[in-house]
Amino acid sequence: MNYANMIEEKNLKKTFIVATLCSTLIGTFTSSMGLWDRVQDKRKQTKKDTKQDDEIKKLREAVEKSESRSKEREEQLRKRDELGYNFEQSGALIQRQYDEGYGRLGRRFAQGDTATENQLQAQIIALQQTVIHVLQDALYNDRQLTRADMAKLIAASNAAREGSLDALRQQQNRLAIEAPSPPRSLSLSAPKRASTVVESDPLYCRYSLDLQYIPNKPLAASFAPGRDCKCPACGLRLDVTADDFWQIGKRTPVLIAEKGYEKEILETREFHLGQRFVIKCHTADGEYACVLCNKNRDVDAICRSVESLVKHVGTFHDIKELEREMDLVERQIPLALPAPAH
Repeated sequence: MNYANMIEEKNLKKTFIVATLCSTLIGTFTSSMGLWDRVQDKRKQTKKDTKQDDEIKKLREAVEKSESRSKEREEQLRKRDELGYNFEQSGALIQRQYDEGYGRLGRRFAQGDTATENQLQAQIIALQQTVIHVLQDALYNDRQLTRADMAKLIAASNAAREGSLDALRQQQNRLAIEAPSPPRSLSLSAPKRASTVVESDPLYCRYSLDLQYIPNKPLAASFAPGRDCKCPACGLRLDVTADDFWQIGKRTPVLIAEKGYEKEILETREFHLGQRFVIKCHTADGEYACVLCNKNRDVDAICRSVESLVKHVGTFHDIKELEREMDLVERQIPLALPAPAH
């Protein structure tokens, strides 16, 4: 990504908020479909292995159980079609509703308002907490989905879809009341990256976005001490372990009272940057995009290594930005030096 594209992408994310959130929603449904397929494939492989181990026994029971197996396959196919179709249709319906609103109201609809932003963010968080968690748990623990799991997945998908569609419809109604839609021949089309939601490429890996949207989300088991530190979404091995942390020192002037006079000293404040901060900065390309820049600056800073990310955070971000970041932990140190004489 060159510098000009970085500026364009950042400005679009700040301007076309609803377009970006809809893209995240559709991406979550797409990721859910992929996880669901992987769960199904793993379940089929487990059955195949069991069949090979007990071949003689199953051959004897083949005639008696053929009808039962046929019914089971039909039931699995029905469930797969039901859940997969639900995910696919949910994403498509949100895309269609967005396209309708954008076609009528143009850039104002893509930009959105605070009410829609809050509603869509809530739907993203709820969907990811339920759907991604259930499917990843089944996949990584090598277990089958229960009926309760299936019901929970479908309910979460339905709720996110209907909540998102309702939010987009309400916004369309609000904007239509505030000002009449311009003639179609005079309407402006959005820039290429925002005109079609599904075409926009997210800056971060999907798992990084999960950690950013869900602050209390536990890290995946692969990041536990002694594990391989592979991202569960993009599969990259990240160069940071559970024991790694870096110290970032910031010196700031403060006034203290001494012998009846005010005296200026430089106080050193220390922040620890650890594994979680690094993980939520990583991209699917194996680089690191500073989340502080993503939140507070007009241009994203892309770092090629963990060390360059740490150096960037310590050099280019002030104390207030470090204080607001929950994954940068301040450690108290009793160190104060006199300010240099002028």
